[in-house]
Amino acid sequence: MPIEIESDSLEARILRILLETYPVTTSDLQWELKISPSVLMRTLKALQSRGILEFEELPDKTFIRLLRSDIAFVGRKATQRKRYKQKGKKKPRKKDYDGMMFG
Repeated sequence: MPIEIESDSLEARILRILLETYPVTTSDLQWELKISPSVLMRTLKALQSRGILEFEELPDKTFIRLLRSDIAFVGRKATQRKRYKQKGKKKPRKKDYDGMMFG
């Protein structure tokens, strides 16, 4: 059964990068996503605790390895959301004799 990740979350952004590129370091992810190191590490550790990825620590770098590739991104992307058009034009506001607006 695939792991479901909400498509507009930070976790989804991280996993998409990991699915496209290997090897990836934590500094690469931080630069790509433009987020603070603490937010990145908190999110990565949450994914690690779910068994989705693991850290490969070397003396100078920490690489991230994806353990599972059966990931399903759920939810709509912002570009898929339906846009509503406003029918008709707004009525112009009427001005009173001393310049105050009335609707």
